[in-house]
Amino acid sequence: MFPNRPYTVSLSAPAFNEADGLEKTVVEWRAYLKGAPFVADYEIVICNDGSHDQTGAILDRLAQHDSHVRVIHLEKNQGAAAALSKAIAATRLDWVLLIDSDGQFPITYLAPMIEKVEDGAMVVIGVRKKKEDSLFSCFGTKASAMLCNLFFGTRYADFNSAFKLVSGPLARSLTLEAKGLNYSTEVTAKLLERDVEMTEISVTHQPRISGKSSVRALRDALHRFLFVLYIGYRQLLFKLHILQKPGL
Repeated sequence: MFPNRPYTVSLSAPAFNEADGLEKTVVEWRAYLKGAPFVADYEIVICNDGSHDQTGAILDRLAQHDSHVRVIHLEKNQGAAAALSKAIAATRLDWVLLIDSDGQFPITYLAPMIEKVEDGAMVVIGVRKKKEDSLFSCFGTKASAMLCNLFFGTRYADFNSAFKLVSGPLARSLTLEAKGLNYSTEVTAKLLERDVEMTEISVTHQPRISGKSSVRALRDALHRFLFVLYIGYRQLLFKLHILQKPGL
């Protein structure tokens, strides 16, 4: 079952040292988007976050042979959030799919996401059914999601998912403050601060095609904890009318 009318979709992704599997992932994205009957136009915008391997060269070659692929290069590694922000800002189409460049989120889930858009959703979150993380990392993810839901009075099943379909103008209006992998949590929080209701669908989180995650367990657990406290502190300041709440 496919959506009833055509849509224009921008894929937005950060990439850091993803040379081993990046080309395979982008080729899969391109083939799906080109063949999907509900996609009227598409673009793939990837920000190379100062990679030390051949990521930049691979992206330049792909872009040279396909005008749908556009590349942004950062000279130095600035973190996933900074790279994603650059990629989002460069998008031009009606809907923006936030997706990792490591191949863990199947592009085929775009169809059920668009179906939710047809029901009126401005944001659709992909809830990961299977996570290839350690028990320590899974605990941190669940604990941070629980706290964030508590701060906002929500019950989202996967508050921290990086896989989201967002209205283009809304996505491009977001200002991300995180530098690293906390961007996935921050995007959800920033959308909720604007009183945007989100719809969730279940997705399979596949093993990485190649390469290794940049997560360093203890350091990133501390950073995540501090960042979640910051999100909670922001909500307190909004409630006390010390901070002005952003609008749509």
